[in-house]
Order: sequence, then structure tokens, then C-alpha cells
Amino acid sequence: ALEKEEMINKHSNLKEAKSLIKVEEVSGEGYKGYMMLISDPSRVFMAVPSSIGSYGQKIDKLVKDNNAIAGINAGGFADPEGKGNGGVPTGLLIKDGKIVFRQEGLSEFHLIGFNKDNILVIGKYTIEEIKKLNIRDGVSFKPFLIVNGNPVKIYGDGGWGIAPRTVIGQKEDGTVLFLVIDGRQPIYSIGATIKDVQEIMLRYGAVNAANLDGGSSTVMYH
Repeated sequence: ALEKEEMINKHSNLKEAKSLIKVEEVSGEGYKGYMMLISDPSRVFMAVPSSIGSYGQKIDKLVKDNNAIAGINAGGFADPEGKGNGGVPTGLLIKDGKIVFRQEGLSEFHLIGFNKDNILVIGKYTIEEIKKLNIRDGVSFKPFLIVNGNPVKIYGDGGWGIAPRTVIGQKEDGTVLFLVIDGRQPIYSIGATIKDVQEIMLRYGAVNAANLDGGSSTVMYH
């Protein structure tokens, strides 16, 4: 009876979690992609491979290993001569309020993370400043797209060209936005500029948004 009850609870929790997620197609000149909207920001967390420092893991495995129902890629990784295996992150990784990786030689970090109030925090900070922000989960990447409701000034294509993109953002009501743009497929989707994804996030009402690792790293699993 206990096992049956646990199975019912698990099914109920899964159904509830799925009800909090909505996925929509997005498109524009030269690109197509998907926007995932997650109404409860407390459900969004960072998954860190157990093999960190040695080799990375694909998003589908991270999602399954963490009993999640969806996920996107996040920060970057060292890629010497294009032969990196995703095992050595760049910048900073924070998981459950603890710094689990810190790149040596950096005094400031481009932080993209959720604090303990489930608010997406974006900015460039020292380690001492980050510790005071009560960040529960975070990564390092750039550029920032929208900060405290203000779009960051982008000139031209932002200097990042056209490519697959991964972006995270948050609306005023707490809804988390996951955006991925397909690319490098001439007939289907070439990719998007930094300006393109900023405009998409603004249309969806993001008050904070930041670019995550794109290119061949871009992936959404659901």
C-alpha cells in the first residue's frame, strides 16, 4: 500500500510540475526557436555534473539524473583548440548556496543566478559581493541583455554575429523564461544575433535577461 501511495504521489507531483511549464515556438527573420515559460521560479535550479573538472554531461542525462522534467545548457567551459569535453567550466558555479567551482585569476565574475528569494540576479561582482547576495544557484556568462527592466545598449549585432543562442530571463511576476534559437541550418534556421534575442525577451516581458553559452552548446530538453 505504501509503494502504491508513493507512486500516486510521484505521478501527482510530476503532473503538477508539467502544468507549470509552457513551450511556445518563436521565429523571426532567419531564425526559429522555442521559448519555455516556467511559472514557479523555485522549481528552477542548477544541475552540476558529478564529473565536474574531468568531463561534462549532456543535458538529457543531467535532467534525468536530477529527476527534472526540462532543462537548458547554461555557462561556458574551457575549450582549448576546440577539443574541450565540457568538464572544466569558465567563471563561477554556485549550487545550493555553495561555490562549487571558481576559475582562477579572475577578481570579478559575470553572475547569472537565482537568489534564495528566487529572483534572477544579473551583474558583475566580486566573490565578496556575491556572498552577500545570497545566491542559491548561479553561473557565469555574458553579455547581459536586460538588467532591472532596462535593455542593455547593443550596437549592431552586438559583436557576437549570428549563431544558435541560449538565453535565460525572468518576468516581473517571477515567471522564468528559457529561450533557445536553432542555427547553422540554412534552410530552416541560420541563427540569431544578440539584438534579436534581446528583442524576443523584451516582447515576453523580461525584466532581467542574460545570454548563456550558445553555438553548438545550445540545447533544450523537455
